[in-house]
Amino acid sequence: MTHYVELQVLTHFSLLRGASSPDELFAAAAVLGYPAIGVSDIGTVAGVVRAWEAQKATGVRSIAGTRVDLSCGRRLLLYPTDRPAWSRITRLLTVGKKRAGKGGCLLHWHDLEPWSEGVVAILLPHEADEENLAALKDLKAIYGRRAYMALFQRRRPGDAVRIDVLARQAGGAAVRAVVTG
Repeated sequence: MTHYVELQVLTHFSLLRGASSPDELFAAAAVLGYPAIGVSDIGTVAGVVRAWEAQKATGVRSIAGTRVDLSCGRRLLLYPTDRPAWSRITRLLTVGKKRAGKGGCLLHWHDLEPWSEGVVAILLPHEADEENLAALKDLKAIYGRRAYMALFQRRRPGDAVRIDVLARQAGGAAVRAVVTG
């Protein structure tokens, strides 16, 4: 049995980005021996109910969260540590949805802090550059020990070097790194 848990899973509720239903994703995770997967649809928690049903059918634990793409270009996965944190995440999404109008979710970096208590935040970096280093410092300032950075391949030349530099940046900022797909 593997101990890998994929934390960056989009369902078909992430319109035009995710292709598979929660049922299909959880069935595949069961075949691969994953103990859990993190459902993190973009700007929504719409896939969570179906993920819960798929969890019951497959035995693969569902970790409910969301992905937010901020106006500054930064992208984060947000996962609650408890029920009050889940409420804060959904209220944050409500702020973004009210601001953006139908079908959107417009959030700014400064929107995060009031809703950050008990929330685990995982930065999805673009490049291993000074902008990413600044994002790590900002993330650490808001989320403290609940701040992480994802390391993932983009299937492009230079991935190994990029991941190595990102891992060193995370260490330098005292932010733990997690591997995602």
